[in-house]
Amino acid sequence: MDKKEILEKNRQNSRHMLDEREKRVYNYSFGLGAIVVGVLCVVFSIYQVLHHHQIFEFAAIITAYLSTTFLYQFKNIRRPLSLVAGIVTGAAAVLSLILFFTGGLS
Repeated sequence: MDKKEILEKNRQNSRHMLDEREKRVYNYSFGLGAIVVGVLCVVFSIYQVLHHHQIFEFAAIITAYLSTTFLYQFKNIRRPLSLVAGIVTGAAAVLSLILFFTGGLS
C-alpha cells in the first residue's frame, strides 16, 4: 500500500468522525444548552413559588443533569470530589422525583 492509498483510506475512515474544532463546538453547545435549561428551571421555579406551588419537577431536572455531569467526569477523570457530588446530586434528584410523584411536603 502506498502513501496515497493510506491517506485516502484514512480520509474515508475519518469522514464520519469529528475533528478537534468540531468536538469543541459540539461540547460547548451542550454546555450552553444546559445553562439555558438551568436558567429556565430557575425562572419557572420562581414563578411557581410566587404562586404557592411546589417546584420538585424543576429540582429533579437540575439535580439529575448535575448528577449525570459529575458522574461522567468521575468516570473519565477519577476525581473523588466528582463522585461525591454525583452521588449527592443523584440522591437529590431521586428525592425530588419521589416528592413530585407523592404530592410533596404536606
